[in-house]
Amino acid sequence: MLDVRKLRLFVAVYEDGSLSRAAEREHLAQPALSVHIQQLEDDLQVKLFERSVQGMIPLPAGRRLYALSIDLLRRVQQVGADMSQFSGTLSGSVTAGIMPSICHGPLATMLGQFTETYPNVALRIVEGLSGTLAQWVLSEDVDFAVCTLPASTRGLHSRRLLHAPMVLVSGKGAGFAPFEPLDLARIGTLRLVLPSANHSLRQTLDAQISQFVFKPLQTLEIDGQSATLQFVAHSNWSTILPSIAVIHEAGPDRVTINPILRPAFTMDIYELRLLRNVPSAAGERFIAMLESSLLAVTAPASDGPEGATLGYHE
Repeated sequence: MLDVRKLRLFVAVYEDGSLSRAAEREHLAQPALSVHIQQLEDDLQVKLFERSVQGMIPLPAGRRLYALSIDLLRRVQQVGADMSQFSGTLSGSVTAGIMPSICHGPLATMLGQFTETYPNVALRIVEGLSGTLAQWVLSEDVDFAVCTLPASTRGLHSRRLLHAPMVLVSGKGAGFAPFEPLDLARIGTLRLVLPSANHSLRQTLDAQISQFVFKPLQTLEIDGQSATLQFVAHSNWSTILPSIAVIHEAGPDRVTINPILRPAFTMDIYELRLLRNVPSAAGERFIAMLESSLLAVTAPASDGPEGATLGYHE
């Protein structure tokens, strides 16, 4: 009889292409993982991988077993998900990995609504960047993540939740009128704070900046949204952030926010989860409520002068 745990370990090796990475992901010693894979091959009487210096390369039998294993593991999880509806009240636990822009933006209000609506759900939020969050999903340290797409999505299911605009966020010393749409190519004095090159937000900005004639007067690198906003608020510098990240920041004593006419920076935000996992009922409710909150804060608004909006329309 096939061991479901061995299938889970096989899937980890297949997706990571390496015994060492899969062992770290599954919190298991590498020799023990190697034994489990060898036992699975013995049980099935077929070779699943070609071992090489490049890693664990799936053979045809391995590729077929991966497809079958994903389906089987999803069905096993579906049993628990289906039975939870008969408990009467929504319960269980949710561990969600969330990108900083959302943690600093609409998450706080949404969490209050969720915990009040579903008091029997144990909730844990972990903040991280997209690459880290993707690894946590793969290692099942979190149930799912809400972030930008990581460099690799192997083993992950991704669903786009939001196509969000980005806005210019400046200190009062920069001299911009609140909510006035700006053409950045025409601002020759722009001092811009950016995250470092390995940050997903920087990669998104660089890809879009390269399409336009746009060069700030001066740049400064700061990793960390809180540190960036603190510096910008007390200077004549600016930064570019998703509009959802700064919904609580605008105000006479804080920062100035301006929609950007050109270049029209945008960011796609996704739900990431394991291909083999079925979301729990509590997890599905959390994602649905968060998605609704994200869409609400990018809908047309009239906070700024003359009905200015930070919303985006596709």
